[in-house]
Amino acid sequence: MTGGSSGIGRAISERFAKEGARVIIVGRNEQALQQSASVSERICYVTGDLTQEETIQKIFALVDEQMQGQLDILVNNVGWCPVQPITELTIADYDRAFSLDVRALVNMTIHALPYLIKSKGSILNLSSVGATHRAANLSMYVGAKAAVENFTRVWAIELASKGVRVNAIAPGAIRTNIWNVTDLSPEAAKKHEEGIAERIPFQRFGDPAEVANVALILASAQASYVSGAIYAVDGAQGAA
Repeated sequence: MTGGSSGIGRAISERFAKEGARVIIVGRNEQALQQSASVSERICYVTGDLTQEETIQKIFALVDEQMQGQLDILVNNVGWCPVQPITELTIADYDRAFSLDVRALVNMTIHALPYLIKSKGSILNLSSVGATHRAANLSMYVGAKAAVENFTRVWAIELASKGVRVNAIAPGAIRTNIWNVTDLSPEAAKKHEEGIAERIPFQRFGDPAEVANVALILASAQASYVSGAIYAVDGAQGAA
């Protein structure tokens, strides 16, 4: 579980652990990881930057040591959402967004595949409603998530013969810390959030637990014939 220290990642990891899974969560904030892992003895963590190869190596060393090399589910959740118009973006913003939202996801998947092919496991990628319903000032984020959705579909085709399922969840506006790590001022962030809420038919942000509910189904045997799907959890935002 990448990005497992807060928000959607934390909700999914807690739900999986509650259902009996052993979970490894990954993130850069060790204190937050400790808090997330403290809710269940079935959760352990790796502290590190997923854009760095040494962090990837630490994760799979832990899979070998703590899980005896058994990996059934990979959840690619980590992401960064810059809120800037193209007139203000730099190539460094592109590098940061695509390094974390795209390259790290691909790298994790490449490393996980030998384990998942052996277990006939499942990959679950986190996309966004923005991949298909664009909004101004989010070009780096929605561009990255569009790539994630296409990876999901192509990998589902490629891995079907190996018994590995690949699906994605496309959340809408979910109440998580991602709204607190943009480059906006508090006032601008509040205005940005209000503008988003107005466009949601449910007229509210979603809760991370509502995403975790769908993740549990997609990762379970109940979805044994589901692969290459993008499940919207967005309060009907993507239906418009």
